Amino acid sequence: MLNQPEEFWDMRARTYDQTSGKTYAETYDRTADLSLKYLKPSDRVLEFACGTGLLTFRLAPHVSHLRGIDISPEMTAVAREKARGLDNVEITNTELFDPGLEPGSFDAVAAFNVLLYLPDLSANLARIRELLRPGGMFLSATDCLGARPSVMGLQKLVRSRTGRMPYVAFFTQRGLERSIARNGFAILERENLFPNPPNLFVAARAKS
Repeated sequence: MLNQPEEFWDMRARTYDQTSGKTYAETYDRTADLSLKYLKPSDRVLEFACGTGLLTFRLAPHVSHLRGIDISPEMTAVAREKARGLDNVEITNTELFDPGLEPGSFDAVAAFNVLLYLPDLSANLARIRELLRPGGMFLSATDCLGARPSVMGLQKLVRSRTGRMPYVAFFTQRGLERSIARNGFAILERENLFPNPPNLFVAARAKS
């Protein structure tokens, strides 16, 4: 049984770039392009659930400092290997609610392809808003498995219900946008980046 998130993502770490990285190659490219519109060279950025760094190292050259955190030791090990020699990138095996992450200490928080795996989305969004400076940016891209039926959605439903993977949410694009807005963000841009299941990019500003 792989229903513990750390164990599940540890098992996927060494092949993640060759599987999801290839399937979503164009989506990752578009996610990076859209995100960079909202980042400045002076920004301090937190990437929540950075995984193996598929997006980390596309954003890092354009900001002052990028800290990538992930609950999977194996995922962070892969990302650290890629980060060697980069002075402005810090990768740690850290969870979002770690007390070492200080409120108001980031200009932007990115959360790519993770929101659907959070049993308490509202609590995580509230924590993200807490970590942002006033008016800071929240950038996300998330599969919306409840939008319409898909093979991937069915597979994840079966696996999560049978304990072969952790919790998976099945929200719609509109439902996800409402959740983000309800938790203190003003949505500035949205774009679907994948045919099915939809992968919704959202850029949102923390309300003061």
